[in-house]
Amino acid sequence: MIYLEELQKWNRSINLTSINSGEEIIIKHFVDSFSCLTIEPIKHGANLLDVGTGAGFPGIPLKIVRQDLNITLIEPVQKKVSFLYFIVGLLRLERVNIFYGTLEQCIARNSFDHSFDYITTRALKYNVLLHKGPNLVNDHGRAILYLSHPINRAELSNHWSVVTEQRFDLPMNFGQRSITVLSISGRGSSNVPRGTLN
Repeated sequence: MIYLEELQKWNRSINLTSINSGEEIIIKHFVDSFSCLTIEPIKHGANLLDVGTGAGFPGIPLKIVRQDLNITLIEPVQKKVSFLYFIVGLLRLERVNIFYGTLEQCIARNSFDHSFDYITTRALKYNVLLHKGPNLVNDHGRAILYLSHPINRAELSNHWSVVTEQRFDLPMNFGQRSITVLSISGRGSSNVPRGTLN
């Protein structure tokens, strides 16, 4: 609730998100961020890279409910980065790193001292992540893509294969979403259930 209140407060002076209604933020940002936990059993203490996090989605909500995770947030818009530093400090979230810049800039500066178990993105054009991702994840690493539609599998390179893909309806008729989990190992299987996220 503190996160929600501060997001709405900051949003009145700087554009963090186009969504202003508390109810809509809870469903379209918070519930949506949590949805990957119903699909992918994220291991304890995992290193997770959230690319193009914006006002912190899905990285910060995931950190709030899974404090064991080590989160790195990448965001190229300075006012959003300022909010990220503020909210991480206010909520006293530990093991959260914030990088101001693009994914390409982060890689060019050798900002990572370890590989990642997971890479997530909600806002970024996922082709950028798919191109750079193989160099960032470990051997069993996975990419979790939050999309409005199923991924176009013809766009996947030989580096990635679909482990699972789930389409669902957000509560209260707030639209449809698709979560696609990709594996770097190429040994995943494809399952495409559809339902309502509870």
